[in-house]
Amino acid sequence: MRDDGADLVLTRGLARVLGEPHAGADGRHRDEPSPFTDGDLVGAVSAVCVVARLRPDCGAPGVSAIHKAPVDGPVAVNALGLLGDQQADREHHGGLDKALHVLDAAEARHWAGVLGPERGLAAGGMGENMLIEPGAIGGIDDVEIGAILSIGPGAAPGEGGERSAAGAGGPVPPGGESPRRGILVTVTGVRNPCSTFARGMGRGDWVEVFSERARVGVYLSVLRDGSVLAGDEVRVVSTPGHRVTCHRWFAHHDPRDAQAMLASEAFGNLRLADYTRKYVTAAADERVG
Repeated sequence: MRDDGADLVLTRGLARVLGEPHAGADGRHRDEPSPFTDGDLVGAVSAVCVVARLRPDCGAPGVSAIHKAPVDGPVAVNALGLLGDQQADREHHGGLDKALHVLDAAEARHWAGVLGPERGLAAGGMGENMLIEPGAIGGIDDVEIGAILSIGPGAAPGEGGERSAAGAGGPVPPGGESPRRGILVTVTGVRNPCSTFARGMGRGDWVEVFSERARVGVYLSVLRDGSVLAGDEVRVVSTPGHRVTCHRWFAHHDPRDAQAMLASEAFGNLRLADYTRKYVTAAADERVG
C-alpha cells in the first residue's frame, strides 16, 4: 500500500452520512438509559496521547495527525485540547467542540486483539487523546450526549459543579504548592469513522468494521482549563436526563431519541454542538421502521 493510502480501496468513506436513512432507526433499542447519575465514577484515564508523527495522506490536507502516542506526566489542556497535540484536517477534526477525543480502554484492547500483534496497536494508535478505563457500571460511551464530566484528581460524589466552579483540584501536596487542577468537559457527540481513519489503519473496510460495535469514542469540549494525567478519575458532574447515550445514538440514530435531545436543548439542559445537531435534526423527521 502507498504511504498516503491512495491505492486503498474503501468500502465506505463515512460511517454516518447526513441525509442517508440510518438502518438502526427502527425502534429496536430497549430505551435503556445511561447507567450514570450525577457524581458517578465513569472510569479512570489510562493514557494521555498527543500526535507522535504526521503521516502522508491522500486527503485534502495531505497529511494526517491520527497517529498519536502516550506522554508521561500532567499534560496541560485548554479550549483547543491537549498542549502538544494537533489536527491536520481542521474542517472535520479538532476545534472547540472536538477539542478532545476519548476512547474506552476496553475497546482499544478489543481492537488490538482483532488486528493482532503484527499491527502493534498501542495507546493513541486510533487517534484518541485519552483512553478511559471503564468503571464497574459502564464506560465512556455510556454517558449521555451533553453530560458534563470532571477529569482530574478525585472529586467525591456530590461535589460536582460546586467543586468544579471553585477550581478545587485535590489535596494540597506537602510543601504547600498549589494543587493540580483537573478539567471540566462536556460530551458533545460521537466520532464518525471516516476514510482518513481507514487509511490510517490500512484497511479498506475499517469504517464498517470499527462501527459495528457502536462504541466509537466521544468528543469533548473543554469548559475549564487544567491538566490531565494517567490515573485521573472521570466523574459525571451533571447529565441532561434525555436518556440518549453516545453508544445508543451512534447505534440507532432513532428519530425519537433525536426529538428527545432537541426537547432537552429547548429546556436548557444541554447545547447541541453543530456537528451533532445536523444529524439530530435530520433524524428527528425520519420515519421509524
